[in-house]
Amino acid sequence: MDPTPHDAPKPPGYTRFVCISDTHSRTDMVHMPYGDILIHAGDFSELGLPSEVKKFNDWLGSLQYEYKIVIAGNHELTFDPEFMADLIQQDFYYLPSMTKLRPESYANVQSLLTNCIYLQDSEVTVRGFRIYGSPWQPWHYGWGFNLPRGQALLEKWNLIPEGTDILVTHGPPLGFLDWVPKKLQRVGCVELLNTVQRRIRPKLHVFGHIHEGYGIMTDGTTTFVNSSVCTVNFQPINPPIVIDIPTPCRT
Repeated sequence: MDPTPHDAPKPPGYTRFVCISDTHSRTDMVHMPYGDILIHAGDFSELGLPSEVKKFNDWLGSLQYEYKIVIAGNHELTFDPEFMADLIQQDFYYLPSMTKLRPESYANVQSLLTNCIYLQDSEVTVRGFRIYGSPWQPWHYGWGFNLPRGQALLEKWNLIPEGTDILVTHGPPLGFLDWVPKKLQRVGCVELLNTVQRRIRPKLHVFGHIHEGYGIMTDGTTTFVNSSVCTVNFQPINPPIVIDIPTPCRT
């Protein structure tokens, strides 16, 4: 599929979604198009440092979208308390740059996101759309919000309520924009795929995580968007993806 051109007029009765992810503290170079609802599917920072979160929040505050929906990704380490507790226990041996960070400085790091609606295994309804967000993905190089494939991830996906219109996860479902050429394999989550196609069947599924998978696909029911702004070399050159969806008529 091709995304909606940024300069295309929005059809009457539609809501325009602007989808991004994996900006990794490089938003200064990203041109943001017109839209109604911004979705950021995680990895807005390098390590989830409070200073990075504040910078990202300031950037969000400069944007004119009616609603801004944000989830965490595997790089938002401080948003995952279990990960941070384990990191401290291991004396930061594989992330020495975090050694100066004290627990009290990130104890309530989510509260720094004052210019958006932050979702973490939770939902919000805006403009009649039920939007659910979750940060988890299959284990990936020992970063945050990692879970083993299988039952542990399925339990997270089972929290997604039926009737969800827009699903936002950090990682992709298996087979959709999840190809990693260097490994010659797909790395998406099969439990997420089954949840999306067999139970939830949302109108839109937005994710990122796999920078090489940037783009749009559809299975005829759901539009899948990998909105990674950064390339595999962490260059923020992929433009935001714009999707127009008819606004639900709900009372």
